[in-house]
Amino acid sequence: MAGWEGSRPCCPAPAMADSAASCAHCGKEGAGFKRCSVCKEAWYCGAACQKANWKGHKKTCAPPVTLHEVAVNVNAAVASGDWRGILKWEGRIEEMITSSLSDTHHEEILACFSKAHTTGWHQTGSKDHVRLFVALQERRLPLLGNLQRFRDQGEAMCTLADVLFLNERWVEGGRWYQRARDVGAAHGFFSVESKACRGLGVWATKEGRLEEGVALMRNAVVAGQLNELDHPSFEFEALDPLICTLFETDGIEEVDPLVLRFRELAKAQSEEAGGFSHAEARSFLFSARLHEVLRISTPSGNPFLLLGPCIQVDRIASVCHRFPHAREKTHALVEPCALPGAREA
Repeated sequence: MAGWEGSRPCCPAPAMADSAASCAHCGKEGAGFKRCSVCKEAWYCGAACQKANWKGHKKTCAPPVTLHEVAVNVNAAVASGDWRGILKWEGRIEEMITSSLSDTHHEEILACFSKAHTTGWHQTGSKDHVRLFVALQERRLPLLGNLQRFRDQGEAMCTLADVLFLNERWVEGGRWYQRARDVGAAHGFFSVESKACRGLGVWATKEGRLEEGVALMRNAVVAGQLNELDHPSFEFEALDPLICTLFETDGIEEVDPLVLRFRELAKAQSEEAGGFSHAEARSFLFSARLHEVLRISTPSGNPFLLLGPCIQVDRIASVCHRFPHAREKTHALVEPCALPGAREA
């Protein structure tokens, strides 16, 4: 059936152990045990236990995968967007890091598995993904500082804070937003400062510090306009929570021009994407709040959608995809204007 080294066994011959182990068959613990010479994982106290365990062990017995093969498999999973394929090799992270030749390689490994956990969390909702993502990001952030990649470091801090906020870990998330703001201010990265101020503003309003929250969100909008990447998305993202907060605090006097600017940026995003975007649908939501009610009609004039303050953004986007005429008609109906009595004519 099975034999020891020196013969040709039906199951792999064990090799001598270097330290104490437990037998894969009987569970006995001791030193001097031998392990499977193929997989290097199963340990046995003697030939009898190895023979008895072979029927089950042969189903999983395979030569250990080298780090080079792990890297090839991980890279293939990254290329195909297979987050499960990446996390399959998570148990080899420490080996990969130990063998990495530089902080750059070390950081790339942590970034790869962090992103896989983020995707896994979004798709499954598992808190285990959140826990492991946070642990990996906290290891990655100092490396980005050592490499003087300060914008990447600030953005990674904001991403970490975003995930913590979405899991209602407000205090931890707020601390990371503050650190990100400090990094952005110290190195002149307005894109980072905009994201951080936006998050801090949301946190402040969450705790009832409305005046402070609005001030932080205004800072986020200004920083978004000044961002070094010259991309309007930072201003757009900062405007969203500011407009929502002003609606809730009766800041209607200020909302009108902000909604107009939001719509301009949303429309530009749609044109860049070559179609109706979720951002543009959200701009309709804000315009509808100003009008109290929004009606979109079919070409025959029959109303098919009535939208009020609780308007559903995804529903608008779906409608405008299905009925192209609705997009133009909606734009014509929701030109920003104040609510009746909101301000003098």
